[in-house]
Amino acid sequence: KDGDRYAAGEAEYEWRLRNNLRLDANETAASLFEYGRTKVEESRGLLIEVAREVAGRRGLRLDWSGPAASLLSVRRVMDDLSREYPKSDAEMFATYRRKALDLVEYARRHGMFGLPESYRLEIVPTPPMLESTLEAAYYPAPAFKPSGIGRFYLTAAHGDLGVLKENNIHAVADLCAHEGFPGHDWQYQFMRQKARSIGSVRWLTPGAVEDSSSMWEDSMSSEGWALYAEQLVGEPQPGAPGGFYTPEERLYQLKWQVLRDARVRLDTGLHTGRMSFDEAVAYYLENVEFLPDACAGAAHDPVRAAACNGARRAIYRYSKWPTQAITYHLGKRDILALRDQVRRIQGERFSLRAFHERFLSAGTIPAGYFREHLLAEAQQH
Repeated sequence: KDGDRYAAGEAEYEWRLRNNLRLDANETAASLFEYGRTKVEESRGLLIEVAREVAGRRGLRLDWSGPAASLLSVRRVMDDLSREYPKSDAEMFATYRRKALDLVEYARRHGMFGLPESYRLEIVPTPPMLESTLEAAYYPAPAFKPSGIGRFYLTAAHGDLGVLKENNIHAVADLCAHEGFPGHDWQYQFMRQKARSIGSVRWLTPGAVEDSSSMWEDSMSSEGWALYAEQLVGEPQPGAPGGFYTPEERLYQLKWQVLRDARVRLDTGLHTGRMSFDEAVAYYLENVEFLPDACAGAAHDPVRAAACNGARRAIYRYSKWPTQAITYHLGKRDILALRDQVRRIQGERFSLRAFHERFLSAGTIPAGYFREHLLAEAQQH
């Protein structure tokens, strides 16, 4: 809009929706822009419910009288939780590694996946050259080698109090589920076990972001799976009616769900002229961080400074990679829709573990390319 150098343009964006992400013709940039708004509102409602529960658990008396007051109260709950933060990078990395192991043991205990005994996960500092663009990321081991360990990169705080508070002990579980287990790391390790049955072209460019020639086709599966994994570990299991998360951890899971919902509106808005860069930053701060004044107050508050910097970094990323940001939500939506369809077809024969294995065995391609095959297979088994 008005010569914004970041905009891909509506025609180019629509072409990518059809030909790269395999979306139906009735899903346009315009419809996704509105769809993103409605999903943000739905997820914020869930977030407010959990925030009220957490506030009660912590003895916080807050105002829940309306949407605006409730969102301010959500932020106050998060500010209260952020007081329980790691005091150094060493402590932060140790916290992440413990939580990642807890997730693996939780999955073993409930038989959620066929985990080999040798399974392990590395969480390592982000290389300095990538620190300015990444808060966390996953880079898999070479796809066709039988050995090797993928790397969950976590960007060090380097003493920044705001960053340490963002990585408080309650915020860790969701990111571990996404980047580590059962998210990216488990997806790629599982696919390596099935490398002989997954055609080479169906790996596309796993893990690549900066140089992806597949135009985010791989992201529909990989980021969709990682976002699905965040929700999956919070679903009820025998003996764990609330899933893996504490209510405080679920609050952060829902916060990041709101973010991925918001990305649908932000990405379509940025690249079709419906939002300027600064409008997108403002939308992010209001609807994801619940700190609309973050940039104005950044000079005097490390939490607001971290939020403002994070928002600008996120919007810059979306502005450079049209359609990548929407793949998280849309990929997860595809998995949930497929899961529901297979469950309806199979009834009592349905196995969640078997469904996951069938989905992951397709490789990193959008579900639109294999949906009908998977559903036909479900009818036969």
